[in-house]
Amino acid sequence: MSDADTENLTLAADFPAADREAWRALAEAALKGAPFDKALTRRLAEGIVTEPIYAAGAAAVPADAATRNAGALTRMAGGWDIRQLHAHPDPKAVNKAVLADLERGAHSVILRLDRAGRRGGTALTDRGNAGVDGIMLHAFAALDTALDGVFVDAATVSLQPGGAFVATASMMTSLWEARGLDKAEVRGHLGADPLGSLAAEGMLPEPLPQSMTRMAKLAVDMAGTRPNVTSVSVDTSAYHGAGANEAMDLAYALSTGVAYLRAMEGQGLAVEAAAQQIEFSMPVGVDVFLGIAKLRAARRLWAEILGACGVAEDVRSMRLHVTTAANAWAGRDPWVNMLRATVATFAGSVGGADSITVLPYSHARGLPDGFARRIARNTQVILAEESNLAKVCDPAGGSWYVESMTDQLAAKAWERFRAIEAAGGMATHLTSGAAASECAEAWAERERRIAGRREELTGVNAFPKVDEAPVDVEEVDLDALVAAAAKALSGTTALDAMLGASGAVETIAAPTAHRLGEAFETLRDASDAAATRPTALLVLLGGPAMSTARATFARNHLGTGGVACVDADGDAGDLKSALSGAGTDLAVICSSDNIYTERATETAKALKTAGAREVLLAGRPGAHEADWAAAGIDGYIYAGDDTLAAVRGVLTRLGTLNEGGQ
Repeated sequence: MSDADTENLTLAADFPAADREAWRALAEAALKGAPFDKALTRRLAEGIVTEPIYAAGAAAVPADAATRNAGALTRMAGGWDIRQLHAHPDPKAVNKAVLADLERGAHSVILRLDRAGRRGGTALTDRGNAGVDGIMLHAFAALDTALDGVFVDAATVSLQPGGAFVATASMMTSLWEARGLDKAEVRGHLGADPLGSLAAEGMLPEPLPQSMTRMAKLAVDMAGTRPNVTSVSVDTSAYHGAGANEAMDLAYALSTGVAYLRAMEGQGLAVEAAAQQIEFSMPVGVDVFLGIAKLRAARRLWAEILGACGVAEDVRSMRLHVTTAANAWAGRDPWVNMLRATVATFAGSVGGADSITVLPYSHARGLPDGFARRIARNTQVILAEESNLAKVCDPAGGSWYVESMTDQLAAKAWERFRAIEAAGGMATHLTSGAAASECAEAWAERERRIAGRREELTGVNAFPKVDEAPVDVEEVDLDALVAAAAKALSGTTALDAMLGASGAVETIAAPTAHRLGEAFETLRDASDAAATRPTALLVLLGGPAMSTARATFARNHLGTGGVACVDADGDAGDLKSALSGAGTDLAVICSSDNIYTERATETAKALKTAGAREVLLAGRPGAHEADWAAAGIDGYIYAGDDTLAAVRGVLTRLGTLNEGGQ
């Protein structure tokens, strides 16, 4: 049969056109009286409402070149920039890890200074006391050691210098010159970010206006001499880590970017050139679609701002670096962070990031070992080269859901951005304490959702593994490193000598950083440290068919605080022996509602007689509360309760925590 003889199939031709209202009527009938908006829609922290279904016309603004990433076609040729973070305090250890990364798939690296360095600290002892949170780049020689053997004209070296960006920029310039590199060939990012550093550290080694001026002068110098070097960062991780939702994060990024444009323009740099000096660094969490929409909205809004500044349409692109959100990385069951890394990397790549940094899965527990760094690196390599995510231009574009979310998120962020600018700009917003207050308010609401397990964190407040093995991390002898650094300083140019600060400092009450699971992990730490692990006896009634669901719930509920659970047959077992064998006087009755009605009272009395000091029931009491309380049931655990408060109370009564929760 020839093609001409083949009839076209029209599978949908005989069906009536789809109608949203008809679909909604059928959906409401299936809900059997449950409210449609409550059952099938979800309100996000940003105020965005997600619908169960989207159709054409859901997005008010069609995706333009800025939203889609104007550089996406170029990126498709070589993939996004895989950028690894390095924060080991020893420059020699950093060098070994940097070379390994660049040889095995990474394209560029980030060098993060230790806290004393970021704050412009002058004493090496301050570096030791600051803890393990960055490289001790105490002198030019340390930077030279960290980058020994690295072709800095081929691989971008990005710095996170905090307030010490003047000194580290001087070091980096000296390195380029010492290696005899042509100014047009060197690649790098110097990371000057006065507002972001002030938000992260709570201080700058000089007054903020002076720091802004130094940043602007650095940008002018680089723009005129080194075309492949950028100077300025807009890093919002301090706000995001303190609880800012995605709309807030976008608004802070935009307002900070505008402040930096003004500062650079004030030093004589044209807005177009100033914009090319900025690299935005934004965290992306584990909500895939929200992360994609955030990056698309960021590019759209920045293009709007540059357009208002008179920048030509073809050069309004945003240089966008994405990091996996540190606050989403759990310290408990940290292997789940590998999945979080995959999800966040997917969102970053589909959202069109120019470069991505994946935090190692052990990030919340300490310095990563070689295996953790390899997994972080290969997460990107696999998604780019095996899943081919880098070979599609804006794969989310055209999705009515993503386009709608991008529109709504952009509108929310723009509204907040305008309010910040109307009140004096980001510097005023930060130094007045308004940003910290907003972040704290947003965090308090999110913390309530996590405490009640309305937002689940696998391995932390959902499906905890009480007896998990410790994760491997690098151990560091800080005292030895400080002593070696002091010896090496002789005859070198030290960081503090290059700082050039006036002696005055800028301090604020910075936004407080959090991790999503920190409250539950504090309970787990207390249980692990107890002389005897807190334990509960699960009393199962009615056999596995009736008790398994509630027993599983109770085990997960109590496990969020590190409470181990031991099962006992409540139908035929000796409850006194069971309590003694488990080494506990806490019992939890687990079964179905029908069996509770028949047997909860007698079981509670039997447990009290057997020596149980506290008896809980897995479920809600309903109309039985008074009778069950009289029988000896002391409390209830159930879906939707304040799990954090309930488990904290259990640990307090067991003596694992004191009355102050410590």
